[in-house]
Amino acid sequence: MTALDGFRGRLLTPGTTGYDRARRVRNARADHRPALIARCTDPDDVPAVLAHARRHGLPVAVRGGGANVAGWGTCDGGAVIDLGGMKHLDVDPLARTAVAGPGLTWGEFDDITQQSGLAVPGPRNPDVGIAGHTLGGGVGDLSRQYGLTSDNVTFFELVTADGRQVRADADTHPDLFWALRGGGGNFGVVTRFGYRLHPVDGVVAGPLVHPADQARAALRTARDWLAEAPDAASLVTLVWTAPPLPFIPTDLHFERCVVLIPSWFGPADEADEVLAPLRQGPVRPAADGVTRLAYTAYQRLLPSPPDADRQHVYNRGELLPELTDHTIDLLIDHWEAGGPNFSAVVGALGGAISRAPAGPTAFAHRDARWFVELCAQWYGDADSADHIRPARSAWQALQPASRGPYVNLLPDPEDQWVRAAYGEPGHARLRRVKADWDPGNLFRFNANIPPATAKESDR
Repeated sequence: MTALDGFRGRLLTPGTTGYDRARRVRNARADHRPALIARCTDPDDVPAVLAHARRHGLPVAVRGGGANVAGWGTCDGGAVIDLGGMKHLDVDPLARTAVAGPGLTWGEFDDITQQSGLAVPGPRNPDVGIAGHTLGGGVGDLSRQYGLTSDNVTFFELVTADGRQVRADADTHPDLFWALRGGGGNFGVVTRFGYRLHPVDGVVAGPLVHPADQARAALRTARDWLAEAPDAASLVTLVWTAPPLPFIPTDLHFERCVVLIPSWFGPADEADEVLAPLRQGPVRPAADGVTRLAYTAYQRLLPSPPDADRQHVYNRGELLPELTDHTIDLLIDHWEAGGPNFSAVVGALGGAISRAPAGPTAFAHRDARWFVELCAQWYGDADSADHIRPARSAWQALQPASRGPYVNLLPDPEDQWVRAAYGEPGHARLRRVKADWDPGNLFRFNANIPPATAKESDR
């Protein structure tokens, strides 16, 4: 096929130059061969692809940045709607708003908004796309001040399963607006995001590196510090086998260690006092890299590996209301037994997230104060049980302490885990919205929410 009615982008099919590279997503475990990859250039391309898929009975996968841990941005034998080329971004510095295309990464977004000293809560990895992160709720270091990424969305423009282009905001299709802020890609293809921006003039942040034998004590110190810290403070902790990054002492390269990365977005002259319990407390770091940074430099402290597209990934996130001594011990026990390809990320929540600054959204577990991401990342056999088992065992062990999984870090597609991510009655409400906007479940390559039946919708 060389043409598609009404489509102005580029089409790739098996055998086309560039197809093999274009079919791949960030997680190399998702090794699928779609019948068609449609690289869209503007919103009008999307209805054309959907019409073709309906006409030929093709399943549909939607890709923004392609970094989802489950590899949802592709499928076998279907049509992939690739939005990666739609990278427009219009910033209004006076109104502190932005209108963004779904193909942007957070690095691209931050580079532009920071020219005006503005930002929106986003992830720590600049290579992650804005679309999936926002639709899944969205957690970042600014979230304790300003809420989730999705709390800062003012509108969505999307193409629905039947090809209509609609706008959802607080006044227009409010149920759909509620669902899109946390409900993932279940309801349509979002082609524009409206964001509310916030002033961000740099950050005092950096790595505090601890050897492995201080892992438990370092996590307890971090937990106790966060309990008293202002909302302008945040923290992420890496429990890992350290790569040879510049801030890691050379004697800890490829060794197990713990890295606390606190951040302070308040007045710079208050940073020393706020961060002192972490830097000068009973557990002193082996290396202290805390300094004043541009926000974009901070977001690039932890770059993706140069061969990330060959890496197999099984990462899952759990949302915890508290980080008890027992939970810390359990986590470190699993890490010590898990091998060099198993790691954990422990990040701060709370603050504005729990206050829901934009009102109710589909993101359910706002009382969580921590997320814990259990990570297996390796090369070689895509289904290596030796690598997947430690991460799976760790999140299973955390279930008694977990409110539920974080939908943006959910590689397990079983319905019970999607339900756990949204809770009740949130999941039931999402199913009713799904029945209104995608009754045939066309958009199912995601943490899928099946449409409610007619009987359920009447409740």
